[in-house]
Amino acid sequence: MNELQQITNAFQDACTRGEAVALATVVAVSGSAYRRPGARMLVSDEGRRVGSVSGGCLERDVVRHASRSIASGKAVLRLYDSLDEDLAEGFALGCNGAVLVMIEPVNAVVNHHIQFQADCLQRRSRGAIATVYSAPGPSASELGARVSQVEGGPMCATGLAPGPLREALESAVAGALQQGRGGNWSWTTDVGTVSALLEVVTPPLRVMVFGAGHDVEPLVEFGQKLGWSMEVVAHNGGFGTRQRFPAADVVHLGSPADAVAELKPDGDTVVLLMSHNFPLDVAAFQAIVPVRPCYIGLLGPRHRALRLLDEAAAQGTIVDDALHACIHGPVGLDIGADTPAEVALAIVAEITAALRGRSGAAARLRQGPLHLTAPLDQPLRTTHHTAQDVVCGLYNS
Repeated sequence: MNELQQITNAFQDACTRGEAVALATVVAVSGSAYRRPGARMLVSDEGRRVGSVSGGCLERDVVRHASRSIASGKAVLRLYDSLDEDLAEGFALGCNGAVLVMIEPVNAVVNHHIQFQADCLQRRSRGAIATVYSAPGPSASELGARVSQVEGGPMCATGLAPGPLREALESAVAGALQQGRGGNWSWTTDVGTVSALLEVVTPPLRVMVFGAGHDVEPLVEFGQKLGWSMEVVAHNGGFGTRQRFPAADVVHLGSPADAVAELKPDGDTVVLLMSHNFPLDVAAFQAIVPVRPCYIGLLGPRHRALRLLDEAAAQGTIVDDALHACIHGPVGLDIGADTPAEVALAIVAEITAALRGRSGAAARLRQGPLHLTAPLDQPLRTTHHTAQDVVCGLYNS
């Protein structure tokens, strides 16, 4: 279960119990920071928390202000700047950056956000949401106002009156959903600038593993801890197959063709061929090619991968250049993996790197920041403010 799922479930459980909670969100970052904009932490009035907004250096202070926000019923902004570290408070940042955190008690706009997350998870659909964290005054927008859209659904808004600002945010949300990425957004009004965080939410990564050997067990466990939806396809049900994969969302017993027909993977699915049975892997590859998954991993040495592709081609399977670029064989990063757990680690790491457009090389070799947020294309009208600018320039009234 990933952080998005954990926060959604914890919020719903707290509401059921009648427990007061606040939602803390990283809305802007300047320089380096452990977490990026969109990181969240749910805090109860008793100090319990789910999620995180830093590597641990900010949480205590955020919890304290969350309690005050719950008591007052008002949202607050907190700026944490490593250039002005307050060691007595115990939240000195080690990343040489500034982090702006918005803390909101439960209200209509927070309910909107959690419902949006729940809809994305339940429908397994992408969605985009805008959260206003800076406005020149209450007449422009409520702090924390949201505009959202789940793919294929209507545009929804809370905390915003109909008018040009709402229309501009709706346009920004639609554009972010179409482009598949978010970022910082601003819009200039007659009385000042409104700033918002745009986020694109995707459903948990779906991973279909053909094979049920002992090396699949740690892979499924790793994937489950990352919040991925793990599906195991086994040719037969011997050796207590279902019992060996308690972390799997699905354990399908049968042929690869039957599994594809029943489970209906799509182009966003990661597929791993790990049966240790060459004919079965060929059959699985042939069954999955028409789906055109985003990633296909082939367990085993390079010559086995080449032989598998040749055999599939000989049986009429056509692999074009675009699909060939998604095939990883041998699967996994080169970390010298030997044990099943190490092999699983190498595979999970490569999947993560590939889907994020990274090489998987050592972080110390990277030129530039580890986290790089691409600017939004027009007509989303992006501008960038540092956290200091946002607080001092827009909230000192």
